[in-house]
Amino acid sequence: MGNTARFILAFLICGVNSGCGRSVDLSKLNFQEPSPEANVSPSPSPEPNIPEDDGVSITVVPTSGSVLSGSVRQIYSNVQGHENANVTWSTNGGSIGASSGYATWTAPGTSGTYTVTATSAASPGKSATMTFTVISNATVRLSNIPAHATVFRNQPVIIQSIIWGSTQTGVNWSASGGTLRGTGREVVFTAATTGTYTVTATSLADGTKTATTTLVVTDNAWPGVATANKTQPIDCTAGTGTTYDVTTEAEMNAVPWSTLGPGDTVRIHPGTYHKQILLSSSGTEAQPIRICGIADGAGNLPVLDGANATAKAGSNYGSGAGNMQPYEGILIYNRDAGYFAGASYPKNIIIEGLKITGFNRDNTYTDLSTGLVTSYNKAAAPIRVQHGGNITVRGNELSFNGNGLFTMSKNSVESNTTRNLLIEGNYIHDNGVPSDYLEHQSYLQAFGLVVQGNYYDHPLTGMPGGQLKTRSVQQFIRYNYFEGASRILDLVEIQDSPGLVFPWVGVPASEQINTSASDIVANYEAYHYRFVYGNIIHNVGSPFGAWIFHGAGDNTQSLNPGGTLHAYHNSIFSDVNSSSWRSGLIDFGPYGGAVTANAAWPTARLANNAIWLTGLSPKLFFWNRYKADRVILDTNWVTSDWGTGNLAGGDGTGIGATTVAATSVWQGGQLATQVIGLANLLTGSLIPFDSSTYAPSPGSPLLQCAAPLTGMAATLPPLMQYSPVTRVMKSRSDSQDLGAVAFEGD
Repeated sequence: MGNTARFILAFLICGVNSGCGRSVDLSKLNFQEPSPEANVSPSPSPEPNIPEDDGVSITVVPTSGSVLSGSVRQIYSNVQGHENANVTWSTNGGSIGASSGYATWTAPGTSGTYTVTATSAASPGKSATMTFTVISNATVRLSNIPAHATVFRNQPVIIQSIIWGSTQTGVNWSASGGTLRGTGREVVFTAATTGTYTVTATSLADGTKTATTTLVVTDNAWPGVATANKTQPIDCTAGTGTTYDVTTEAEMNAVPWSTLGPGDTVRIHPGTYHKQILLSSSGTEAQPIRICGIADGAGNLPVLDGANATAKAGSNYGSGAGNMQPYEGILIYNRDAGYFAGASYPKNIIIEGLKITGFNRDNTYTDLSTGLVTSYNKAAAPIRVQHGGNITVRGNELSFNGNGLFTMSKNSVESNTTRNLLIEGNYIHDNGVPSDYLEHQSYLQAFGLVVQGNYYDHPLTGMPGGQLKTRSVQQFIRYNYFEGASRILDLVEIQDSPGLVFPWVGVPASEQINTSASDIVANYEAYHYRFVYGNIIHNVGSPFGAWIFHGAGDNTQSLNPGGTLHAYHNSIFSDVNSSSWRSGLIDFGPYGGAVTANAAWPTARLANNAIWLTGLSPKLFFWNRYKADRVILDTNWVTSDWGTGNLAGGDGTGIGATTVAATSVWQGGQLATQVIGLANLLTGSLIPFDSSTYAPSPGSPLLQCAAPLTGMAATLPPLMQYSPVTRVMKSRSDSQDLGAVAFEGD
């Protein structure tokens, strides 16, 4: 396209200045491939007729698969023996669109077997076919996170619906009282009057499926600001069961920790306790087990300290290699749960309002199995969930531990799974192990995960791990504050429980009574979507790296999450000043190993984010780390000198230039940059938000510029925002402003 044509096209589409701070830079207009979600087919280049024994061959990946009706999958072609790698795509059911090297297929609504075929443009007699089995009658499962909460009057409570078994993820909401805000998968409840309320979600896919959250609203008023420990305030009003008030270690020893029952509340009063706690029993959704701290007069939380800690005699931590005591402060674990007994793990447990510190390898505890004073394992965590369901960790300060928080899902059996996990309103800082990248401020493995309203401060000095590492399915990371780390959000592949997610792996035969083949297909569907929105991220870089989103195979790409990482309405202040540190948004590497028969690669879709870059000029900032990292840019605001936009990539361009082996990615994926939509960027040279509150100022280019959210993200608009000043969440007044915080001025 010539320069004159470029100018005319830019003028017609954008105008000289199209508002919302947008200024058109013709050098950065991106006339690259269409979005992978677009329904566009490439036109093959004309070629002379070539005999059928021309040496041309074609393959596709994946080669087969099972999906839910309405699922969207990408199929990749590989043509060998000719320089023309173009193909034409066809299907006998569903719909299909194509981009360079791959097609996007949407499954029909009827069960059956369907094929997608790639035919070589160079040798039309050569083709390869992928076969899909479509399941339209999978069992729909619905739950809410949280299932229960005890809250203040007028405190906003976020409730998230969790749907398995359908691509129709919508729900209808109803409440027994109070008010509800929102109509998507996330709603916000408040009540001005004391009482017990219920909020119910009803599935649009199956109207017989409902889920209920019970909310106990006390007579205490919502403080609206964090505690002295920088945590979300907690109302420790007792439940309906037995109440245990703890003021001494002797009283703590008297609590029947492993046999607490529905509605029981353990209220830990101000003081420091050198104790380990094992929770092995279950509450109910309406009457959970609660462990909560009561702050002192100055607002300081009670402390659980790992130094020289002891555990209640008779607690069944195990012994030898199976001993879990070296790994925790509070452990949720039942050694007697049946291995193939389904959801036999501890359920409906809330831990809130505590400062938990000192569970690290430099401190010791007394081992119940040996009687010896022993050092903690380097991976020890203040709270460890070995398996469990409906677990809430809220309003705690977690500091100076090996891992700041750890949850497990393993062995591809339900009984070893963590399900429906809420991490909310915690202050997490100074965790990790120097020079050891295996420990993190949080390491979460769960099926159904919500991380919201937390303040992730700096990790322990010299710790190369991440702020938040997840190996989870169906995860929502929103309304948090993150300081910098080697990887701020490390959202990687399922590692310890692949059989529950990947149909081609499958579960042990004895587990099939708990987990059907269609359940696994449903889990795999949910694995394709991750949501990161409304977060404030202050990226100061790290000698170990400075990538904000890492989102693919950590150890192997054969278990990659495909689909889309939706990252939207985030505010990012990137202040990386070292010329030896590269900083950027998306890292889907390292692309280890050869392409497998079930290969999938993710796409990041970025929308309505506000990104302010300081530091060196030209900036060492990148939208992607590897050429093969697919990034779709909808409307986003970024500092005007972010880079030249030269698609060749490299320092000063904003485009990643690192290539990967051709055998590790789809054909052509390692050659041309996969960043799409540079022309959609809004730019400016002045900081568009307050550097303390992250709120836009009057006249900010962030105001009223948001693009409509697409795909699954459209069901999750931002309803809340986090304040780094008050350190609590509050209702968001307007979702049309870019960034994590809406303008609230006149």
